[in-house]
Amino acid sequence: MEKHSSDSSSTYSVRAPPAAVPEIHVLIPSTYAEDAAHLREKTMRIGFLFRAMTIFRVSQMIIYEEEPEKPSENSELIKLLCDYLSTPPYLRKKLYRLRPELRYAGLLPPLNIPTHPPSPIPPKDAWELREGLFERRGELTMLHAGLRKPIILETRRKHGSRVLLLVRSQGKKIRFKIKRREELPYYLGTKVSIHRGALKDIVQSYGYSIATDRDGEPILEVWDRLSNALKTVKGPVCVAFGSYKRGLAEIAELQNSKLEEIFDICVNFIPHQGVRSVRTEEAVYSVLALLNIVSLWKG
Repeated sequence: MEKHSSDSSSTYSVRAPPAAVPEIHVLIPSTYAEDAAHLREKTMRIGFLFRAMTIFRVSQMIIYEEEPEKPSENSELIKLLCDYLSTPPYLRKKLYRLRPELRYAGLLPPLNIPTHPPSPIPPKDAWELREGLFERRGELTMLHAGLRKPIILETRRKHGSRVLLLVRSQGKKIRFKIKRREELPYYLGTKVSIHRGALKDIVQSYGYSIATDRDGEPILEVWDRLSNALKTVKGPVCVAFGSYKRGLAEIAELQNSKLEEIFDICVNFIPHQGVRSVRTEEAVYSVLALLNIVSLWKG
């Protein structure tokens, strides 16, 4: 049993990058990687895509349907693999049973996000973010948080519930604080959800929305406009991507809408592209890298 105590002090820094400002939500079509010939390739491509979300501190990834009346089963696979990746490695065996969709999960790239600590021993000079899982055993509540041993709590907690912790070492003791996500101004990972309705129904809830399309306005021509929007918008910003079958304009038309009626701006982030078509994962890396710079631009 770990020696431990809760801690209300705040004199230590936290080992985590700040949350992105504004929050970025990314819209990905449910048909992503559907064209892959084998589950092995699908798994690897989904992992590569999701790693982009974490590199650029995307707070939410929303999987949308190209044809809402014909939902793709592939959306469930994308969500499962991304949720699995988001789960700290020390909790995966407790939370995921063996299932065929996870057959190639070992090929997924490690995320190494702040809630995936590299060692079972917390640092002494800073708070470390960890995700914990409550497990009831008789009258005891055990908190599994990837430490050398679980923490034993005297208070009753709901079995199977997950919690966010700040943890540090103090001598032979482990200090910890249980926190709500909204209390912490840090990047804590990317949430994944599935939207079954039309694209316009998702986008209308955002203060600013960006479509990515080869026929959009070149990034250099809208740089200042985009930078000003990201600095003044209230609430999250959404960025949408098309699929291997259709661009966003075609998807909007398929849903009886027009791209310019749905989004605030449509941008070509890769002017003069050297290939006939840019894959979704390639576009995601390019777009998010540029948005990361635009949001920090001081010009």
